[in-house]
Amino acid sequence: MASTPTRVWKSLGRPMATRKCEVGLRFDGTMEQLWEGFGGGVSEMGWEALSSVRAAERARALNTLFNHDEGCHLQYMRVPVGASTLALGDYCLDDTPNDLTMKQFSIARDKDRLIPFLRVPLLRIRRCKVIASPWSPPAWMKEQAGQDCGRIIWNPMMLEAYALYLLRFVEEYRQVGVPINHVMIQNEPGSGDRRPGCLWTGGQLRDFIRNHLGPLFSRKRGAPKIWLGALDSPDYSAQAVTVLNDPKALQFLAGVACQKGGEEILARIHKMFPDIQLMHSDCGVGDGQNTWEQAHATFGTVQRAIASGANTCLYDNLIFPANGRDLEGRGRNSLMVADRAGGTVVATPDYHVIRHFSGLVDRYAVRLGLEGAWACHAAAFYNEADESRVLVIQNPDPEDRRVVLEDRDRLLALPLSAHSFNTIVL
Repeated sequence: MASTPTRVWKSLGRPMATRKCEVGLRFDGTMEQLWEGFGGGVSEMGWEALSSVRAAERARALNTLFNHDEGCHLQYMRVPVGASTLALGDYCLDDTPNDLTMKQFSIARDKDRLIPFLRVPLLRIRRCKVIASPWSPPAWMKEQAGQDCGRIIWNPMMLEAYALYLLRFVEEYRQVGVPINHVMIQNEPGSGDRRPGCLWTGGQLRDFIRNHLGPLFSRKRGAPKIWLGALDSPDYSAQAVTVLNDPKALQFLAGVACQKGGEEILARIHKMFPDIQLMHSDCGVGDGQNTWEQAHATFGTVQRAIASGANTCLYDNLIFPANGRDLEGRGRNSLMVADRAGGTVVATPDYHVIRHFSGLVDRYAVRLGLEGAWACHAAAFYNEADESRVLVIQNPDPEDRRVVLEDRDRLLALPLSAHSFNTIVL
């Protein structure tokens, strides 16, 4: 299956056997990490945009995203805990100052937008998992009150209250039929210019997990798994290693999530802590233009994350309004764009990137090692169910290319159109 700027997801038939010539790609014989799947983020802006189009178009768009046979075959959904950069405005789930016992905690706002959005994949995707990710604690919990950055007030009572805040989110969502499987600590804890946002040092992340959130969740039956992240610092020792080298904190962690640019951190964690799960939590790039060139950058981000040991990749933004702006005033790329004026929803180039990676790769497939000049443009997986191997490869060049794949005792010529994404099943 091949996609170009003028033709998407089209069958090119069988790769042709060729005679001995220069090999550009081969399987190196190794079997790497277990692959968990792709996912995406739901948001208030996304649901608002989707709700603005007619019902038939909305149903078609949702099918395009979530249908197993025709769509992206997503497995994970990420939901913000309170406001995010893709919310319609600043808010939190308990805005009563000093409500340390969370008596005023409420998800009433989420019931109008985020929860209806989440129910769509939960009804369509078998064993769909939901990840909760906070962008900021409530403003009254921070040294500098407000949804802009700042830091959480560092005293035991406030930290216990914030741990309870996250637990209440899990419990309230469960009561409305949306189970939360994973909870992250903080989205981009090293970014001081996020809105909303909150700064955490590696030591603070360690202590909060070890002394507050971990013990609280461990006492609750069926509590979700805790993830360190989503980390945004390229400094491995600043955040990741500080937490992972602490045995008491590590016992509560299921995995580590890194934002874009964190592929090197993923690789180092994978080498030093091979048993911990890894997630690339923001594999999208771009400024809302949704160009084919930007899609090739997204492909590269995903490929590097998978090669670095990631078990899961999330695309930050499933649906966004045409010409929309987030809370920080930025345009955002997305998998689908909803045009309120035209009443339509269209798939973007990034959608086709994710579909090429995810559409024919099973959950719990095994990544296969590759070598050769084209290995940096490709990823390969083994599907145990039908014993197939799936090769995903891009051609970012403006010219057609012919790549020779060495597959055991045969050579296969892979014709790759200019600026194309390709999925080959062997």
